[in-house]
Amino acid sequence: MRCWNQAELDQLDGDPALVPDDLLRKFAREVFDHFDEDEYELAWRRFAPRIVGMLDHTPESWLTQGLTWAGLSRWPENEQIALRSLLTETVVRAAGDEERWPEVAELIWAAAQMDQDVTPWLRVIDDLPPVVVAELAREWSYDFLSGSGRSASSWDLWPEPGGPIREWLLTAALRARLSEMDGESAQWAVYQIDMLAEVSTR
Repeated sequence: MRCWNQAELDQLDGDPALVPDDLLRKFAREVFDHFDEDEYELAWRRFAPRIVGMLDHTPESWLTQGLTWAGLSRWPENEQIALRSLLTETVVRAAGDEERWPEVAELIWAAAQMDQDVTPWLRVIDDLPPVVVAELAREWSYDFLSGSGRSASSWDLWPEPGGPIREWLLTAALRARLSEMDGESAQWAVYQIDMLAEVSTR
C-alpha cells in the first residue's frame, strides 16, 4: 500500500486499542484507493469507535469522511447501530457543554458522513437544548444568506448536501420554536430565516 511503511501497517493490523492516535488520524485522512476495498472496509470496522472517540478532542468532520467509502451498508447491523449510537452520543455530549457549542455544527457533519445525508441528524438536532438549536439555525441561515454554505466542500460528493438543512430552516415549526425563545441567537436566526424565505420565493 502506498504511503505506508511496514511498521505502520503492522500497527494497523494489531490491537486497535494500541494503535497510536497520530496513526489513526493518518488513516482517517488517507485516500481510500490506497487500500484494497475489503481491507479498507475491515479497517474502518475495527477503528470506527476509536476514530469517533477522537471527535471529542478533534471536532473536525474530515475524521469520518472515510465512512463514505467504507462499505457501511455491508457492516453487521449491530455494528451500524453501535456506530450511530456513538456518533449521536458525541453530538449530544458537545451540546450539553456550553464551551463546546461552537463545535456542534462540525460534529453534525462528521456524523452525517455515516449516511452521506444530514437528514437523519436533523432529527437529533430537534432534541438538543433549545439554545443549541438556535445557535445552529443562526449559523446555518447565515451560511446560506452569505453564500458560504456547505455546497463547496467534501460534501460535493453527496447530492445537494445542504438541501435538507435549507428545508429544515424554512419549516414553520422551527420558526415558531425560535420565535418563542429569548436570546440573541434565536432572534437573529428568525430574522435571517425570514430573509432566506424571501430570497427563496424570488
